[in-house]
Amino acid sequence: MTPVTVDHAARVSHEARRLQSLAVDAVEDGTHAVKRAMKSVTRGVEELGDLKEKAAHRVRRQPLKAVGIAIGAGMLLGMAVGWFGGRFGRREPRPPDLSPRC
Repeated sequence: MTPVTVDHAARVSHEARRLQSLAVDAVEDGTHAVKRAMKSVTRGVEELGDLKEKAAHRVRRQPLKAVGIAIGAGMLLGMAVGWFGGRFGRREPRPPDLSPRC
């Protein structure tokens, strides 16, 4: 082999090792990010379960208050939906039908 070919082969080999190292680093970074996301989701699910248990406990301790809050929230939501529906659901009035009726 000529010295130029050996030098070229050495450069290609070095570049391949560098690209391999970059790929390994990228995969490790992705794996770490996925593990962090999974921990965050797991923590969120646990907190949601705790919140559900606290809500159930409060409903058992004060059922009338819970029913009152549910009714109030339902009325408020219904009024908001009705208001938005009436406000944005308006259509232009149709012109009167002027054709003769037989």
